[in-house]
Amino acid sequence: MSIVAFPPDKNEIFSAGKEGFLEIIRKSSTQEFQEILRIGNQRYLHWHKFRYYQPVPEGITHEELWAFLKLGREANKKFVPIQDKNQEFFSYWVPDSLFRLLHEIDMFGGGTITVDRPGILPAKEQYIVSSLMEEAIASSQLEGAATTRQVAKEMLRTGREPKDRSEQMILNNWETMQYIREHRNEKFTPERILDLHKIITAKTLREPEEAGKFRTSDDIIVEYNGETIHVPPRARTLGDRIQGLCDFANQDSEENWIHPVFKGAMIHFALAYDHPFVDGNGRTARALMYWYMLSRNYVLFEYMAISRYIQRSPAKYVQAFLFTETDSNDLTYFLFYNLKAMRRALEDLKKYIERKQREVADSNVQLRNLQGLNPRQKALVYHAISHPLAMYTFEAHRSHHAVVYQTARQDLLDLAKQGYLEKEKQGKEFVFFPSKKIGEKLRKNKIKKKQG
Repeated sequence: MSIVAFPPDKNEIFSAGKEGFLEIIRKSSTQEFQEILRIGNQRYLHWHKFRYYQPVPEGITHEELWAFLKLGREANKKFVPIQDKNQEFFSYWVPDSLFRLLHEIDMFGGGTITVDRPGILPAKEQYIVSSLMEEAIASSQLEGAATTRQVAKEMLRTGREPKDRSEQMILNNWETMQYIREHRNEKFTPERILDLHKIITAKTLREPEEAGKFRTSDDIIVEYNGETIHVPPRARTLGDRIQGLCDFANQDSEENWIHPVFKGAMIHFALAYDHPFVDGNGRTARALMYWYMLSRNYVLFEYMAISRYIQRSPAKYVQAFLFTETDSNDLTYFLFYNLKAMRRALEDLKKYIERKQREVADSNVQLRNLQGLNPRQKALVYHAISHPLAMYTFEAHRSHHAVVYQTARQDLLDLAKQGYLEKEKQGKEFVFFPSKKIGEKLRKNKIKKKQG
């Protein structure tokens, strides 16, 4: 497993005789030694990276530093009721830097959207739909779906049938996210997980009958770049392991309470570790994390496309699993990775809201003074600014404004020609969507007016 270097055994380092042990104790009292330990825990470095840390004070080895780093981590760790295939429990602990990430997610992810300018925000459902599209696309692309975001969004937006396996994967993920929204308040059961997997893998498996079924064979490995990185637990143990995972997700006892954000990431890890299906394990694991977070009232997770950040650095995603497995089942590595992805998704949400507030406010002013559009067209453009996923047709426009068909047709064709709408053929009819550059178009018209 060359992708990750295995850590040295701290016990072997400390057992180098009494004199050797006392010498390490003496060295550990220095300010330089303690500063390296602080940084190692702040960044939560695995030996794979820690072994290259510089500068190291003269007379101190990376192995000695690592032994003390591990000693402190193990003194603070808490066990969770998730076991590896050798019946060893996984554990975690929470250094200050992880607490900070958790605080940032709690402050925003579990609350509601607040705005600086009340009333100026795109429709909630429109943004949820857009985010769920992004999650469906990115999660599928992580598992090998080969299509562009533009083509994938066009398929989801227009409702056309998938053209190939990649598009089918994306459609399945989209329908899975809808399923989660509908069933968010229901408890986890093995049957629910099987239902989820059946939706995720519909029409994409080599053996279609494997959809919604746990694997029965042990002839399965996890590879990355041609290298075996994980051998899952035996198939005969899956029934008990999945039931245990469901019990872990459903129980929130005060005695063994685990923060929901941590628990959601642990559920993600556990399902992927068990690898209970012949295919679709990663997508199912991420879907379960979403389901759990929404069930615990982290409502803004509906708006977050976390897989988009995993997709940007898949090697780090793989390493987060391997760091945990190779370092005494320490889930803290996986928690750090997941919380950083969540924070990035929340930061994108904040930026989106701020940008849309500015766009809508500016566009309202520009629309009032805009020349070259009739009142019906202005009303449609105003609606399109706040509803970026809306779809317009000749008939709907005709009915809404009580005009003849030819007038409605001319309104929409003219808006498409001017760049406010995008025109697409759907069957024998044309449909129209807000242009991605609608804000830019309004700004250009404002500049032209000033110059004129």
